[in-house]
Amino acid sequence: MNRHTLAPRPATLEQVYLVERDSGLLCRILGLYAARGLDVQRADYAYAARDVMTLKVAVATDGADLNEALRVLVEKAATLVGVLAAAEQPVPAMRAAAAQAVPA
Repeated sequence: MNRHTLAPRPATLEQVYLVERDSGLLCRILGLYAARGLDVQRADYAYAARDVMTLKVAVATDGADLNEALRVLVEKAATLVGVLAAAEQPVPAMRAAAAQAVPA
């Protein structure tokens, strides 16, 4: 058994943004995470419609302080021009485990 698989994994929260198609806006949102020193595990974007994109950012959470910081970050990002919607959700356990799996 691989010893890396025995270590407890931190919970992962995913923030989902519906934004206008604008790469500068994606950079500004990701810059909010960098400015707060948050460890982004994954960032995915896809086209949702002609001029609309979805951005999903997964962050490891390890305490109530970080959860509050993420809540404030989502609220801040929602005020940026071009952000149509912003929400926070826990990552399903199987997807989170697959994303954090360490190859043997």
